[in-house]
Amino acid sequence: MERRVEALVVGGGLAGLSAAYFLGRRGLRPWVLEREAPLSCTSDKSTEAYRLFWPGDEDLAALVRESLDLLPPFAGVARPNRRGYLYVGRLEALEAMALEAPHAGPLRVHREAATYPKEAASGLDLLLPGALVEVFPYLGHLRGLGGLHVRPAGWLSAQGLGMALLEGLRALGGRLVSGEFLGVEREGGRARSARVRREGREEAWSFGLLVLALGPGLPRALRALGHPLPLTAEPHFKAWFPDPEGRFPREAPLLIWNEPQEIFAPEERALLEGEVELAPLLGPLPPGAHGRPEGEGFLALYNPLPREEAAPSGCLPSPPLFAGEVALRGLFPLLPRLRALLGVRPRVDGGYYVRTPENRPLLGPLEEGVWVLGALSGYGVMAALGAGNALAAWALGEGVPAWARAFAPGRFLDPAYRPKAEAARFQL
Repeated sequence: MERRVEALVVGGGLAGLSAAYFLGRRGLRPWVLEREAPLSCTSDKSTEAYRLFWPGDEDLAALVRESLDLLPPFAGVARPNRRGYLYVGRLEALEAMALEAPHAGPLRVHREAATYPKEAASGLDLLLPGALVEVFPYLGHLRGLGGLHVRPAGWLSAQGLGMALLEGLRALGGRLVSGEFLGVEREGGRARSARVRREGREEAWSFGLLVLALGPGLPRALRALGHPLPLTAEPHFKAWFPDPEGRFPREAPLLIWNEPQEIFAPEERALLEGEVELAPLLGPLPPGAHGRPEGEGFLALYNPLPREEAAPSGCLPSPPLFAGEVALRGLFPLLPRLRALLGVRPRVDGGYYVRTPENRPLLGPLEEGVWVLGALSGYGVMAALGAGNALAAWALGEGVPAWARAFAPGRFLDPAYRPKAEAARFQL
């Protein structure tokens, strides 16, 4: 006997739950199919950060703005803060970034701390060297460098937001169902039903609408359906270090080292030259090390040379033994006192960043009756609400803003399409 589902959303991460919730808000009763526990893959392994600041990409900024506009009803459980992101590095590079992001608000330049608006909710504050060390005294060793403090930005509880979406979905008549998506069956060329494995049995579920939001499973699923879009998956890892002495200031914003660096001293490199896995990390590395306080410790993140996988077979990658130390060392230029934590064993986990070549999401129709929402590489938490709402509106024939159409998967079928590199440059 074939089961009938009004709307089937495959994937119980933040993106899938958001799409299902907003479909439910429009009168459907969606089912969310998830092989693992909900919110247990990439949604659970993220930095949980958000920012409106997307230099060079107005469409991504519009997507995040839409998400932030939709966040207030969930604020009690998501608990967003407004500490901002603080990029630290050479002034000319920071100013160039700011000038590429007019959407983020006015650029304010400060030669001294007296003009710095500590409680500003929005805008870009470029702190010249003297002002930087006055406003953030724990960066006092960074002579000659500046800081770019961007807001609105900060972090929130991805689990809190996800569970609120799930509870809201259930209140609207939707369901979360445990099972594995195997593919679709077509009639007359149109996808009519999904093949699903539940408790060892295969079933056919006919649907009115199918949304693929499989996270790291998306590349494999798209290939199986005959839509081999240019996706890759990158394992990214974060490390949580206990910090009872407060070496990472508890009041800090999300700190980002915006300069290339070498994380090993010459004598260390000499000792490690024979280590094949470490060899790529022994030379100059790109910017992007970042961290933030978390509970009685801090999160450290630095994935300077992520490898690419075409189609991950599992939900979560296994972190290399050195992932935590690499992340910690990446923060040394910002907070030299963290050197005392070398040898401390952190808690390390991570997820897959599924991405397109230009690091823009996939959002829109794949074929008649089938929609896709994914490739939210490194910004799924901050973009989930806006992306889910836009997909639901588009799928049900409502008006869709131009920024959402810019993410349609059909762009890769247009010979004239030239992917932009801006968003890819600013992925952390």
